[in-house]
Amino acid sequence: MKYENLLFYNCNFISNTIFYIFSKWEAHKHFNKVKNISSSEKITGNGYEILKEKNYIHASEKLSEALKINPKNKFALLLRAFSKKELKDYKSALKDLNTILKIDSEYSAAVALRAWVNIKLENYPDAIDDYSKLIAYDLMLKDSYGNRGFLKEIMNDNEGACSDWQKGGELGNEKASSAFKNHC
Repeated sequence: MKYENLLFYNCNFISNTIFYIFSKWEAHKHFNKVKNISSSEKITGNGYEILKEKNYIHASEKLSEALKINPKNKFALLLRAFSKKELKDYKSALKDLNTILKIDSEYSAAVALRAWVNIKLENYPDAIDDYSKLIAYDLMLKDSYGNRGFLKEIMNDNEGACSDWQKGGELGNEKASSAFKNHC
């Protein structure tokens, strides 16, 4: 595989972000005693619980139910995209992620997951754009620089790759630092 050296640390970021968002939603629901949670949110919560059990097919189906009620439910879209990614249905995941980013262009968890999906689909220029957005958002810098460097290497932009590996290495990314030492 062309991208065997890529660092997929952003999956941890995505997983942690999903759990963080849901925990905040749960806290809001319980601590503020929200009684009128929409049926879309309830179904999304059920889908999230199924997703945590790694039953990605059933989670995706449940989240699709939530999206029939509210097609702009960003969290349901993100969870379904994550489920689709786990099922290796990258094109469907990408479609959900693009839908999220049409609703909210700065939804960083969607950008990070889309970068990963774009790599799997070998849409390297799009993945580079996504890592550039994460860098602009000041998120996951060491990993974003490292991943973007490996993508630039794949696309024969050695100068750009070296620059990104150097920045990633300076921020503590050991693989980026190693790539800089070995290739630049």
